[in-house]
Order: sequence, then C-alpha cells, then structure tokens
Amino acid sequence: MKQKLHKELQALFDFYLKQRQNLPEAFTYKAGVIDKPSFFTVADLQRHLNNPLLQPEWLYLKQDGVRVELEKFCFYKTVQNKQLNFIDKDVLNNEINKGAAVVLEGIDLLDAGINDFVARLDDSLPCVLSNAEVFFSQQDNEAYEAHCDADDVLVVQLAGKKTWNLYAPQQRRYANIQNLSDQQLGPVMQELTMRPGDALYLRAGVPHRCITNAPFSLHMSFDLVDSSPRIIDVNKEATNQYAHACELPYAPLADVVDRYVSILKSDQFQAALVEATEFKRNEILNFRKMVGRTSVVKSLNKFS
Repeated sequence: MKQKLHKELQALFDFYLKQRQNLPEAFTYKAGVIDKPSFFTVADLQRHLNNPLLQPEWLYLKQDGVRVELEKFCFYKTVQNKQLNFIDKDVLNNEINKGAAVVLEGIDLLDAGINDFVARLDDSLPCVLSNAEVFFSQQDNEAYEAHCDADDVLVVQLAGKKTWNLYAPQQRRYANIQNLSDQQLGPVMQELTMRPGDALYLRAGVPHRCITNAPFSLHMSFDLVDSSPRIIDVNKEATNQYAHACELPYAPLADVVDRYVSILKSDQFQAALVEATEFKRNEILNFRKMVGRTSVVKSLNKFS
C-alpha cells in the first residue's frame, strides 16, 4: 500500500505527472507549485549536517570554485577494537561561514517522506532508480559549473532564490557533460529565477548554469536515472550469442556486422531484454522499500 504523500510533495508530483504526459522539448517551469515550502527547510539541512555519523561521501563542499576535501578532516575513536569515524565539523562550519556551497546527497535515505515521493517517481517510469539531493549555495558561489545531465531532472526551490541560464538542447550523452565552456554551451535560450515553491522539469541534454545572486538559495533536485540494462551488458550478451552462432569464416566485415545485428534484433534477444528490464525494475522496487526502512525503527516504542 502506497503511503500518502505530504501535501506539498503531492503538488510537486502532480506537476511532474503533467510533464510526463506531455513531455517538453527542453523544460517546463512553473511558479508557485508549492505555497511556502515546509517539507524541507534550512533547519532540516542543518539538522542533517549536525549528525555526527555523517560521512564525506554524503557531502560535496565547494569554496571559490574548489572542492573542499572533507576526507582530510576525518578522525576516529576506537571503541571495542572498532573505529567509529567522524568529521571535524569545524571545517564545515568555517567554510559555510565564508560562503561555501554544500550538496547533501541521498536525502531519500535520510527522510522517509521524501523516499515515499521518490518511490512514486521510480514507479512512474520503466526502469528508474532516482537520486535526491539538496543544494545550498550562497551569493556568487556554486557547487557545480555549467553542465548538462544524462537524465531528466525535477527541481523544486525551497528557500532563497536561484537564477538558471538554460541553453539549447543537445544530443543526450554520458560523456563530456561536465564543466562546459561558453562555446560548448552556445547562446542562452532562457533565463529564469526560481523562488520558493517554484518547480522545474528539465530534459536530459539541456545545458544549464546556475547563479545565486541572492544571499542564499536552497533547492532539491531529483535525478530520474535510467537504470535499464546498460548497453555494455547488452553487447556482452550479444557477443556471447555470436560466439555460439557466428558468421562463416573469412566473411566480409559487412556480413559479420549484419549477423551481429540480426542477433540484436531477434525475437529471442528482444524478449530477453524485456525480461532483464523487468527483473531490474523489481530489484529497484524492493531496494526502494528497503531504503524506506533506513530511518524507521519502531520496536522501542513500547518502552518509551
């Protein structure tokens, strides 16, 4: 049984569903999807950052265009011959005071309500395991340079303001999508400023650059990561089948390619791809349920 979503997240999900029903070529921006967002605030971000169990893998900290390597500020205390690791949060505190930008990854692991929302995103697509992260930036200091994403992204502004420069859509790809130069970006297609409650659905391959002109910005991003069997896996299986039913010796290369393509297009191979995708989808659904249990322990209720 699906959990009832927080009303603000339900409004965001309704916005998302409209985009999926009529996909924009590049993006859709809508102001005021949520009225005064409260499901996640700066105070919630601070609460998670204050967690002494937080490890560097959860954080991306950037100051003046340079990543702060939190691994250098990790220490441990030995208890019963085991190392209990922790970050010296003084460095985090100092860098934020100086204007650093912070990305908190895996917010769906930390918040059961957000995980319920992300589970709806996963379920709405053929084979997706979405990521959720929170971006906090201060004036003239961004976490990421200009880039484009390999998958569609859903964004909601939570506090402060952030300006997005959006560029003409490019071919979706996995390579060469980070730290794009002005030449690689091309001319600006649209500039928009997101305010609390505004939502953006951004298609894969649309380059963008974010700028915080206001004192600060807090937004949440949901990456709709396509987790269908990878092309490398498809090629591996096709190559395996070709090894058991290859072209005649000394055949022209064009005939070899045709034989390989015929394997890829065969009904048997296509059925195997469908089966593999469904298997992966079920794995994702079960994994998402497990994620929902990471912050829920009720067994002590009877003692409190």
